[in-house]
Amino acid sequence: MTADAGRDPDELLDEIEQAADQVAAWTARWESLVRQAVQRGIAQRRIAPHANVAQSTVSRLAARAHSPTDRRS
Repeated sequence: MTADAGRDPDELLDEIEQAADQVAAWTARWESLVRQAVQRGIAQRRIAPHANVAQSTVSRLAARAHSPTDRRS
C-alpha cells in the first residue's frame, strides 16, 4: 500500500488528467522535432536511434501534416 492510498479520488483523477496533458504535449513536441529533422534533410536512419524508434516510424511521422492535439478522442 502506498502513502497515497487514502488520497481523495477527485484529486487523483485531476492529477491523472494533468499527467495525460503533459504526455500529449511532450509527444507533440517530440513529433515536431522529428519532422523538423527530416525537413532539414537529416537521414531518417540517423534520426531513428535518437528518437528511440524504428526508421519506419520516422517515415510515418514525417508524412503527418501535424501532431494530433488531443489523443483522447
